Amino acid sequence: MDSHSSAEKHNFLNFLDEKILICDGAMGTMLQKVGYSACPDYLNIEKDGKKKVVNVHLGYIKAGSDIIQTNTFGSNPYKLKSCGLLPDMEKINKNAVSIANEAVKIYKEETGSSRHIFIAGDIGPTGKLLEPAGDAKYSEVVDLYSRQIDILVKNSVDLILIETIMDLNEAAAAVEAVKKVTSSMPVACTMTFGENGVSMMGNKAEDSLVILLNSGCDIVGANCGMGSDSMLGIVKKMRKAAPDAKLIFQPNAGLPVLKNGKTVYNETPESMASNTKEFLPYKPSILGACCGSTPAHISKIAQLVR
Repeated sequence: MDSHSSAEKHNFLNFLDEKILICDGAMGTMLQKVGYSACPDYLNIEKDGKKKVVNVHLGYIKAGSDIIQTNTFGSNPYKLKSCGLLPDMEKINKNAVSIANEAVKIYKEETGSSRHIFIAGDIGPTGKLLEPAGDAKYSEVVDLYSRQIDILVKNSVDLILIETIMDLNEAAAAVEAVKKVTSSMPVACTMTFGENGVSMMGNKAEDSLVILLNSGCDIVGANCGMGSDSMLGIVKKMRKAAPDAKLIFQPNAGLPVLKNGKTVYNETPESMASNTKEFLPYKPSILGACCGSTPAHISKIAQLVR
């Protein structure tokens, strides 16, 4: 059931016409910092876990995020089955939206702010290879994604954000799943590319952009896979391929390196903001960050954009 009106969709997209919106940063690596390394989606239904997720959201809102993503990156049926959490799928996704709303409420009560903060229903990869490379059928992936998306839509997220997809077929299946559930909710999709601008499955950034726009995506871009310095090449290719498209970019805070047995990311908030400044001439609609980023990174990007 589609609970969003086309007016609501246009309202969000109109915001993008007025200014660059700031998305949040990493969820998974932030949760790892507070000592949680298992399935992050489980925290949505665990009493103490909920507080951890609220605190991550709150950190990003205070840093200047206009959009926060629900803790549902791995909350599709494929991923939850592998964690033994499939029976809790509805509760995990429903609670994730509630937790994000709670963080917004706490922020507004603490600050008295009337700032509009959007909640994006976060959709990650299934972890399966689609035919012909693998054995997952396209139609099956559409159906399974639509089960997760239906829960997020019914719980009134403001948009669906499909992210970290390495196969254009899977990205197209996820977009089709959104369209199957709702005709009016805004949908964004970011794929992950190598520094050569090609995904792991051989999809070029500029070709993927055009195909996803034609499939009904409102906002298209790239996330993960590289630091902000390397992502500039993707930014240029995508803008050249679609001069008027709404684009979103969320690079990692550099590439992960192992130091004293711990994974660290080498881009400081200052260096990430400096690199992101180079994106601005290409008129992105949404800027955020991915793995290794923190509220400090988002704060510097928000300051740069404002």
